[in-house]
Amino acid sequence: MKNPLIPEDSPFLTHDTRKSRWAIPYHWECLNARLKVLLTQNQKCIKGKKILDVGSHMGTFAYAALQSGADFIHGLDSEEKMITLGKNLFQELDVAKKSYSMEVCDALQYLENIEEESFDMVFCLGMLYYTTEPYRLLKLMLRATKETVIIDTFTASYAAIQGKDAPQVYKNINDETLKLPILLTALTQPEKKDYTLPHSFGYKNKNLGIITLPSAELLEIWFQSLGAGFKKLDWSTYKTRPCTYHDLLNPEQKKSSHWADVYTSGVRVSYLLHK
Repeated sequence: MKNPLIPEDSPFLTHDTRKSRWAIPYHWECLNARLKVLLTQNQKCIKGKKILDVGSHMGTFAYAALQSGADFIHGLDSEEKMITLGKNLFQELDVAKKSYSMEVCDALQYLENIEEESFDMVFCLGMLYYTTEPYRLLKLMLRATKETVIIDTFTASYAAIQGKDAPQVYKNINDETLKLPILLTALTQPEKKDYTLPHSFGYKNKNLGIITLPSAELLEIWFQSLGAGFKKLDWSTYKTRPCTYHDLLNPEQKKSSHWADVYTSGVRVSYLLHK
């Protein structure tokens, strides 16, 4: 890959604990391919713009956006240690302080309390499914932007494969079901390697969280209902084989999969929305 936004020795990669997970691993190849599809191919929407990064984690995409010509970026995350790490990494890399800010807060509360069209663009990259109110979040992000929103998210298909028990729990899901405008939820462990989901609950001496998964068909209905134009982003350059969610059901299939399989299968999708 020529001129990657994030080099192999970047502290954003050396500090990330998600390198070996099967879905969307944060290793050099996958990260830079995602940056190309999500940012570089939409650079005209980024260059010179003021951007809000919802669910910014340690600021990897925020940093890449500045490298792509963004004028300013504000990162939001509910995890204080990730915001602290992000600030430290930006300082380590001598990023101009006037070009960014980072804040620990609840995204919905933040978006409800800012002025309309406070930003030119909003990122929501791997966060939509972590909110219990995805339609509300979409509506507030479109309210916050003057121009565009980029979304990268899991779909209802993920409910059929997420966790070792998913094929049994969701055995009534089929290809026809997943073409419907539906919203599925799946239980998950709220404690991840380096962050904790903000909304969790106790059940039988366990702490559980919920991920909220609209089908692509429902997402597109939501976009239209909110008056947003949209373009589905194309991942075919990275496709290595024909793949559906059936090829990602069990742990062995997941471990042997290529990172792009989640996009090829429709388990994960990306959109550029515009007002």
